[in-house]
Amino acid sequence: MSYIKTTFGYLKEHFVRMFAFCVLPAVLLGLVSSPVSLIRLLFSQQLDRSVTFSEVFLTGTDLNKPYKLGVMILAFIVYALFAAACVGSVQHKMRYGHFYKLNAHNFFKLVNSNFLPVAKGMLALMVLLEVLGIVTTLFVFFWSKVIAIKAVTMTLCTITVIVFVGLFLFCCSMLILTVPNMTMRGFGLFKSINLSWTTSVNKAKKIIPAVTIPVVVAYVPLVVVNIFDINVLTQIMDILFYLFAFMYYHVLMYVIFCDLEDVEVADIDENNYWG
Repeated sequence: MSYIKTTFGYLKEHFVRMFAFCVLPAVLLGLVSSPVSLIRLLFSQQLDRSVTFSEVFLTGTDLNKPYKLGVMILAFIVYALFAAACVGSVQHKMRYGHFYKLNAHNFFKLVNSNFLPVAKGMLALMVLLEVLGIVTTLFVFFWSKVIAIKAVTMTLCTITVIVFVGLFLFCCSMLILTVPNMTMRGFGLFKSINLSWTTSVNKAKKIIPAVTIPVVVAYVPLVVVNIFDINVLTQIMDILFYLFAFMYYHVLMYVIFCDLEDVEVADIDENNYWG
């Protein structure tokens, strides 16, 4: 729980800066993609024995409208830019006790230093998410075809989605040190993934709760709102969830890295953390 406390303390102290880095990617992604698309599908009238695999897949991956793929690609590019500046800012603060002054020059300096590691690390998570999503979609489609009783279909599909979410959160926990290994140690992607996994497995009892508990707590109201499909509110909740996830995960990865690698964290009082 110490990781959660430390991360929320950091976010509380530096909320404005973290919000500025994460809000645009969250808005772009939240407009075209929902973290609970498959759950929304389970409670829709679509899921019956007449549903096709393409309908399940496209709905579950939020690609049911042509423009969404383009916006998702744009969202990833924007995310990689802002996340690169975000993690660069966080690691500089933790190592030296102060932030870079927030201006265009320093923003692009941080992007230039961290863009490739962040893009590679987050792309790896996205590929993992898509692979797990495809497998989950296959199971949901399978249950909808072979089970005639709606209640049984819903139960099996719900269990499948819960397992999918659990697996993804577990992988996020095991891979949380990937980006810090690249930005702070200079390792390549695959070496960073391997090192993150081996290190995190040994500290799983501390890392998994730190990753999963806040995300699950934020995920529950998101699920409720999306089940009832309350129009604009569902989209607002999607955006807020992405915003929280981005802000929390980016700070948490460096909190954990500094603790496990015994990196001394500078603690300099600042009257103005913008400069």
